[in-house]
Amino acid sequence: MMSTLRRALLDRRAPAPEQADAGALSRLLGRGSPDLRIRAVRASAREATGTDGPLLEVGTLVGLLSDPVPGVRRSAAWALGWRGASEALDPVWSAARRERNDTARLAMAVAATRLGAEPARAWDLLDQAARRRLATFYGPRQVAEAAGAGPDVMARRWFRVTDPDADHQGDPARVRPVDPRALREGLIASLERDPEDRSRLLDLAALQHPDDHDRIAARKWVSGRRESHVVCEALGENGDPRAIALLTKVLRAMDVDPGHGFAGRRAASIALGRIGDPSVGGVLAKALVDEAHDHEGRPGAGLGIQFPVRSVMISALGEAGCVAQARVVAGYLPDASGSALGGFYLPAMDALWKLGVDSVLHEALRADPLSAANAVGVLAGLGHLEPVQALLQDPRAEVAAAAKHALELAQGGEKAPAGS
Repeated sequence: MMSTLRRALLDRRAPAPEQADAGALSRLLGRGSPDLRIRAVRASAREATGTDGPLLEVGTLVGLLSDPVPGVRRSAAWALGWRGASEALDPVWSAARRERNDTARLAMAVAATRLGAEPARAWDLLDQAARRRLATFYGPRQVAEAAGAGPDVMARRWFRVTDPDADHQGDPARVRPVDPRALREGLIASLERDPEDRSRLLDLAALQHPDDHDRIAARKWVSGRRESHVVCEALGENGDPRAIALLTKVLRAMDVDPGHGFAGRRAASIALGRIGDPSVGGVLAKALVDEAHDHEGRPGAGLGIQFPVRSVMISALGEAGCVAQARVVAGYLPDASGSALGGFYLPAMDALWKLGVDSVLHEALRADPLSAANAVGVLAGLGHLEPVQALLQDPRAEVAAAAKHALELAQGGEKAPAGS
């Protein structure tokens, strides 16, 4: 395995992916850090000119649909859809069905429609995932809603990236995706006329084109407070890892008033999760500690309790694929009272389901009854039913009950969570 120091030196010497040729992009994919790999995949779909062919072959992009880095999977799907690689429809659709990351799944569903899939079928996949349930200490619960990826949120993101101006009458299944190139040109023209149009900025960001990163990031330095939060959201939707430094600065801001600070850190956390770079795990883990020890104890902290920031930080660790921080997330499995929304155990369960670290879940089975019962639900959601079956006779009544509920979800009338 390449050492961290050697990789850092190689990354420093590597060309910017946005200006790299096909050979350099391939080398970055093979040995680059997660942020450079994500950028390399995104750059692979930029418009070829003259006699230049595609910067990465379709087969290479298809292989990246199974990459361990969520941002790479998301970007590979986007690149295939943007290029209109119709031969990739079946693998994109298969990848979308097994995907557990919400942002990557959305990119795959959109790509599938651009490659010929029926939009209503793609939305049904997203809707099913947005309604996913896991068995908990307290019975079956909807975990995507707690993680900020419920049906309403996903529907808004779906409308924005497919055709934001369509008369779909609020029905996601009625959407018919338009040509993304024509849509992007129109959005850029609209923003040139009115640079402060926040809705149009988000519409443009949802198209994920790498050339739009600078345009979006530039708004951060000239925007007011409300628009500043929208810019953070837009950077997450655009998905470019070059935004991580700016978002980290927002996340670490300690010198702002509580109301603005809570909203900014929440927006930055969501955006960091959506970019899908696991290297943000350390930043988010530290932010979790800071939020609990400092910000929630300040005057005005009631805003943070009513509008929980730690819940989105936990969710972001799962969405960004921060496997190294899985034990940090598992520490929130027994938390049923840390926020006005009923604690942090639901976003923790959803994040652990996305991370799929079996060893951490099995460790939690040996912890307190609340942690163990909630770990049972995650294991069942991942399709690991054999160890759950064995826990039906667990002497801890709470764990045995959770195992029963989990098996009913998996084998009874309800569908298993999408991606399991």
